[in-house]
Amino acid sequence: MLRKLFPEIESLEIYVIPGTPFLYFSKTKTLVMADLHLGFEEAAARGLEYSLRGKSGYAGIFLPRIQFRKIIEMLDRVLEYVNVERVVVNGDLKHAFDRLLRQERIEVRTLIKHLKEKGIGEFLLVRGNHDNFVRNIVRDEGGSLANALSIPENNIQVFITHGHEYYPTEEYNIAVIGHEHPSLKCFGGRRFPVFQKIPLSKDKWLTVMPAAGPYHPGTQVSASPDEYLSPYVKRAGLLHKSKILLWIEMEEGEEIVEHVSLVLESPLLRIDRLFFGGKEYALIEFADLETASILCSYD
Repeated sequence: MLRKLFPEIESLEIYVIPGTPFLYFSKTKTLVMADLHLGFEEAAARGLEYSLRGKSGYAGIFLPRIQFRKIIEMLDRVLEYVNVERVVVNGDLKHAFDRLLRQERIEVRTLIKHLKEKGIGEFLLVRGNHDNFVRNIVRDEGGSLANALSIPENNIQVFITHGHEYYPTEEYNIAVIGHEHPSLKCFGGRRFPVFQKIPLSKDKWLTVMPAAGPYHPGTQVSASPDEYLSPYVKRAGLLHKSKILLWIEMEEGEEIVEHVSLVLESPLLRIDRLFFGGKEYALIEFADLETASILCSYD
């Protein structure tokens, strides 16, 4: 069972897949993910630093090469239960800015080939700021590239772009970006990747996707535009009203969900308990950043 990204918009059939940082557009059978950063482990081992927020703390460290395996495991679990015909990576498929690392070359090729073997008919990379020197590999494997993508959802127009560059979105109801790696520190100091839903006006929203790469848990969401990199977020005037959506696997989070349920009631908090892929998840959505801040300081 999936959960609508915007339950309040009945005609918008975009879903969050429990236990993953992915979005699913059911009308077009499109799976969207962002910020895989393939090749990150090689970059770290070679002392290459590419963080836009200063030092990451990983340069010169030998990390287990787990990202690709974990991303494939997530993908395979989703593809077993969800009908997907197209996969879109919303930027930063690879990690290095200034070169193509050997690990990047191998893992990008292997990913696209794996998706083909799983019956995916189309692979599209929406270019991010890390996606230099990868065009030929994507095209050689039958994929395509774009700077942005428009997906119609009934009468609602959805715009997808990585978020490091600004493209006009006035004609769209929903804009979806990556780039920021949003997260929330809560429940005993754990850091959760989150979907950040920022209202732009009465009927328009900006959605920031969490990073798919396991080594990129993200940057704490904030009400201050200065804490963000994307021009889309910096221009958003209602950051303090951001809705924050995270997921917890119930096997390890039963006490957390019980605690949250006792502390706050709707409309400040929404909890959906869903089964997906043989596991139960709680999807917790805070009504705004203030609610998230109160609850996460309470614990």
